[in-house]
Amino acid sequence: MDQMSRNIGIQLKKIRKERSLSLDDVAKATDVSKAQLAQIEKGEANPTVSTLWKIAAGLKISFSSLLQPPKTFFQKYSVDPSTYVSEENGKYRVYSIIPYNPERGWEFYKIEMDPGVIHKSEPHTEGVEETVTVIEGQAVVQCGNMKECLEEGETLVFSANQPHQYENPTDKVTILHLIIQYR
Repeated sequence: MDQMSRNIGIQLKKIRKERSLSLDDVAKATDVSKAQLAQIEKGEANPTVSTLWKIAAGLKISFSSLLQPPKTFFQKYSVDPSTYVSEENGKYRVYSIIPYNPERGWEFYKIEMDPGVIHKSEPHTEGVEETVTVIEGQAVVQCGNMKECLEEGETLVFSANQPHQYENPTDKVTILHLIIQYR
């Protein structure tokens, strides 16, 4: 079968599984036979436009959602060393590794802090959480009245809806990984 038939099968099965529906349940809701649905899911059938409309209407989904290619669950990201934003006269550098995606609800950064740097961050909106891990060096993280010194391999999670800061108290570059979660 062609790629479109495979995509339709993958999407139909994904939607069915997400809703915990059996093939019988989908057959009843769509007026498409269980056997035909099974063939579609396996990519062994080339459904007509009419059949796809029956499935879309019965499952209360858009027609186009059945035609979309499956999303990649295996994706490699890397840091471009020439693409970063900086503050503190270039001594605090932020690299976006995985950009924000509303379906995920988070973004992932690499931060490099030169020796002695203190970076102050304004409060984020209510519900925003930061997860910071020291990859190399040390960091002192302060958020509101709390303060924590982190060594290599340690992680701190905190509500970032208040002023907070990151400090490199050492004489070497500190590298952090930061996840910002939006809820």
